[in-house]
Amino acid sequence: MTGISKSFGPVRALLDADFELAPGEVHGLVGGNGAGKTTLMNVLYGLYRPDAGEIRVDGRTVQIRSPRDAIGLGIGMVHQHLLQVSSYSVVENVVLGTSGGSGGLRAAARRVSELSERFGLAVDPRERTDRLSVGARQRVEILKVLYRGARVLILDEPTTNLTPQEVDGLFASLREIVAEGTSIVFISHKVREVLAICDRISVMRDGQRLTTVRRAETDATGLASLMVGELAEPSSDLAAALGLGSVGQVAPAEQRSGHAPDSGAPLLAVSGLVARNDQGVPALHGVDLTVGAGEVLGVAGVAGNGQVELAEVLAGVRPVHDGDVRVDDADLAGRPTRRWLDAGVAYVPEDRHRDGILGAASVTDNLLLGSQRDKAHRRGGLIQWRRVREHALATIERYTIKTPGPDAPAGNLSGGNIQRLILARAFDREPSVLVLQNPTRGLDLRSARFVYERVHEARDRGCAVVLISEDLDELSLLADRMVVLYSGRIVGERRRGDYDAYALGRLMAGVQETA
Repeated sequence: MTGISKSFGPVRALLDADFELAPGEVHGLVGGNGAGKTTLMNVLYGLYRPDAGEIRVDGRTVQIRSPRDAIGLGIGMVHQHLLQVSSYSVVENVVLGTSGGSGGLRAAARRVSELSERFGLAVDPRERTDRLSVGARQRVEILKVLYRGARVLILDEPTTNLTPQEVDGLFASLREIVAEGTSIVFISHKVREVLAICDRISVMRDGQRLTTVRRAETDATGLASLMVGELAEPSSDLAAALGLGSVGQVAPAEQRSGHAPDSGAPLLAVSGLVARNDQGVPALHGVDLTVGAGEVLGVAGVAGNGQVELAEVLAGVRPVHDGDVRVDDADLAGRPTRRWLDAGVAYVPEDRHRDGILGAASVTDNLLLGSQRDKAHRRGGLIQWRRVREHALATIERYTIKTPGPDAPAGNLSGGNIQRLILARAFDREPSVLVLQNPTRGLDLRSARFVYERVHEARDRGCAVVLISEDLDELSLLADRMVVLYSGRIVGERRRGDYDAYALGRLMAGVQETA
């Protein structure tokens, strides 16, 4: 790929970007949010047409106008959000969109089984896709690409929802696939995983390829510096999340903030919690949790095990079917949202666009959400808009929210700046309880560091923090204690100093440990 440019209206996503993939290699593609990684590969896969540039396959210039063209050239892509028909079997999803060939589904199932065994992608061709784990569903997508005879496999953030064991299994399969001549593009934010699996690594920034290095020529610190540009030396307890080394030793909570989380009554106490999902099916089964002042409780688990329901119940936006949720010994279960806000509960949701902001409303309006009834913003029962706007300007500066101005639509901000807006709104109220769900998903390293620093500030101020995340590095970095949520139940607990990724991974996979 040479000189690839692509714009979406006034937004320039790619500018003269280059990329080269050699036969039989795993090539990492890294960079910050908006660097152009996925956009460049979407061009290669035919989802986007470039405004300029040239693509050559086997030395021949080609025109890729659609995914069908890409597949015809032996190029396949596994997207971050898996594209499957849940009610179909594995083999039905694999052959979907193909001519089927002779022998029908039975022959296709034999072929899928052969590929599955050959590359260590264990999956039953006859199983319904909606009954599979996230890791198994990802294997189905890889099999789909291999079934079509791909010589180039593009993986977009493939380890996001996998346990450590599943990551190891995926990497073993990728090595088998490469050994037979297929080339792989590995898009990721996770520096250590890129260094573990890739032969060469290309760094993108601002829509351009900055450089390409061999794995032996760099390390985590050097690669992270290339990704984010000029970056001040991080504190040791941020190093792991930034991909700059192993997890630092973080002082116990009582030494950091003067609070002893285990002494006295907890600030947040949950007992016998039962909640249902959007379909009315029980998603939480008798969950018990406590969090002290100045403590960060991490909640680990693979996606779909009740994390969304737990976050929303603790934030007061999902009803409690049974059990208690107490903040400073006041039971809030069944109370209106206003009572939760008055009790000092703040929420940073996983889906920033859907649950975190009103996209068409201004930045000022979004910063005001939840505090519009506060006396600080009112006089004589009316909102004082001049005062609100002045407060918004100060908040934008304090949280370095990149926006054309306080009246700009919040939905036009980048993902990282939307997250800064949501954090600003939450922290501005100085909450006593803070609930965060996957707060750095999809963010680049600089934005992730910003989030972690805000969490540290809240913790040190005595806030009880519940961090629900599918990133074990993130949890190991920030949490004083960690519990594992599996199938809507707490199945294990660990304290700082006893975080073992593989032991946690077994719990996340539903494998109970023996004493």
